[in-house]
Amino acid sequence: MNLIQLPRSVQFLYEEHLARLEFEALGCHDIDRVGDRWDQMTATVNGTRSALIDRSAYLGTLDGTPSVYEQLTKPKYQGGRFNRTRSVNQYLTHWIYPYQGKFHPQMVRGLFNILGVKRGHVVAEPFLGSGTAAVEASLLGARVVGVDLSPLCVMLARVKTTAWSAVDDIRPRVHKLLAKAALTLDDATATKRDGQAVSDFLTIARMVTASDVARRGRDEVASLRKNLEAMLESVEAYAAAVREFNLRPGAVDVAVGDCRDLQAAGIRKNSVDAIVTSPPYSIALDYVKNDEHALAQLDVEIPHLRNVMTGVRGRGAAQKLQLYNDDMQVMFQQVARVLKPGGRAAFVIGDATVDGEEYTTTEVMASWAVTAGLRLERTIPKIVFGLYSVMKDEDILVFRKE
Repeated sequence: MNLIQLPRSVQFLYEEHLARLEFEALGCHDIDRVGDRWDQMTATVNGTRSALIDRSAYLGTLDGTPSVYEQLTKPKYQGGRFNRTRSVNQYLTHWIYPYQGKFHPQMVRGLFNILGVKRGHVVAEPFLGSGTAAVEASLLGARVVGVDLSPLCVMLARVKTTAWSAVDDIRPRVHKLLAKAALTLDDATATKRDGQAVSDFLTIARMVTASDVARRGRDEVASLRKNLEAMLESVEAYAAAVREFNLRPGAVDVAVGDCRDLQAAGIRKNSVDAIVTSPPYSIALDYVKNDEHALAQLDVEIPHLRNVMTGVRGRGAAQKLQLYNDDMQVMFQQVARVLKPGGRAAFVIGDATVDGEEYTTTEVMASWAVTAGLRLERTIPKIVFGLYSVMKDEDILVFRKE
């Protein structure tokens, strides 16, 4: 028998449950708790040792050997080398840009393993958001295709997943900017000489700075300097992790596109192995308003974006909810279309609540997915801790295409 130590970040019962499902998916069996030690398990590992250490999200150590994920997430103040923040959820480039309603990276990685994602598989993300699922899928060696109607989200996902490969081009450009005695936001504007990776990096640094100024009232120049330094540090850490752990990140192809028409985004029928996503929180979050300062700097036509974005479009709670419901039904149809036969999808979804009453429950959404051609395999209750008062609980719905 082998001894598994769960990471300290595992604090809820649903996380221990996901850990067990992940360990089983990676080949463990005879899994059992060690007495009263809820954070320790014994298991028969046999030939799955390397897969557990290299891929698992919920393995802290295996017989005393730390997992790759444990080393990636360890905060800098605790001696970690790949996480400059104090949160295990913000390692590598995950922390970049304060996007509202972010995914939990550990859960996403665990779900990919539970769904059986392997190196070379195709993973789709119909709601890119801040790019969390794209980062985790790429780190596992999967090829990522994804869309979002927000140009900010698309650029953010691209920077988070690919900037590490252009760090030798990004580094001198950042150092040159930081050497300026009187640095301004305009200095960080991309030029014609900058390649795509450098241009995207600088643009996101400007967007993070715009967020700091608009949301936190911070000094623009001081914030820009800090963000350039921090982003470069994180991208360099990403490149170092790729070398040290012999990672082979999968290609990432993201674009502005609509979850209601994945074919238009080039995602072909029966081409996707797995999906892990979280649809927008209907009513609870106004994604356009939250990012309005950054979208304006990107010259996005904000009224148009508001009129087309799922979970935002419409006037008044009732109309927004109806349009959201319509969009969700079309989205499930699109997901069923692009998944390969046998392909699996996990949706993290909460009940929509309006004026204290629940509407559009996860059960209703599950019925829409089944109608679209997906079979519900399991429903895992998930606690929403410290988020929004309108969203107390979520479910993780796992489907398979027949």
